[in-house]
Amino acid sequence: MEFIWWIANRLTSYDEEMHKEILEDFFTDDAKYIHPALTIEGKYNIRKVFRVWISLNKDEPEVTNIVFEGPVTFQEAQHEYFRTGHTAIISLIQNLRPRLFPLVHLQVPATTTLHFRDSPEGPMIYSHQDSWTLEGIVQSVPLLGWWYDHVVRNVLGSMLTSAGGFLHTANQTTGYLQFRAEEVQKMSNDIIEKSSSDIQQRSKEMTLRAQNLVDQAKTTVEKRVATAREEVDRMRQMMRPGGMAGYQSFTKAITGTENRS
Repeated sequence: MEFIWWIANRLTSYDEEMHKEILEDFFTDDAKYIHPALTIEGKYNIRKVFRVWISLNKDEPEVTNIVFEGPVTFQEAQHEYFRTGHTAIISLIQNLRPRLFPLVHLQVPATTTLHFRDSPEGPMIYSHQDSWTLEGIVQSVPLLGWWYDHVVRNVLGSMLTSAGGFLHTANQTTGYLQFRAEEVQKMSNDIIEKSSSDIQQRSKEMTLRAQNLVDQAKTTVEKRVATAREEVDRMRQMMRPGGMAGYQSFTKAITGTENRS
């Protein structure tokens, strides 16, 4: 870890010789430098940007913390300090003091991320990325920082709280309406099932009643047909040759049939 601090301190130094040494010894030729305002490729272009930056800004940044994702050993002669593929995250404070306006001094929290990969010369930095947060930039401006902390954040907090309450109420109402809709659907299904059962029962009753009426009508018809057959047989017997006695018997039979009718 000591060696990572050594690299970080020289990388952020405004001493051009130190910065040149770090670029020459620990950056790949195609290394990328990513900044919130620009992106460039090649360690010589990185050095040119460094020259422009130190000519505009007066104070060096301050390294506050370094996080490294693996074990680190340091051998000063060979610089064999860790396995390949690791990343170092450097937390620092950028001291913005323009040389043209030295009375202006802003301190902006920033983060530098260094990515390493293996090479014949050993682990080399192939990506250097600086990140400045909007919060850090805003809070570095005195009046703007106070306004941001005491006005903007409070107003946004109140707005989001109100919006959250509204969404909570809307979710509760939606859940209640859905519950009531399920109850109504269930009641409708019960009514339909009950109505269907009633209709089936009534249909069975009406079918049974109609069958009884058909059976009664059939029985009545059969009785009348049997009676008619008996009368026909009786008439045939009377129509046979037998004189007046047969005629009188025929007349009585007819009279008796009419009386019965």
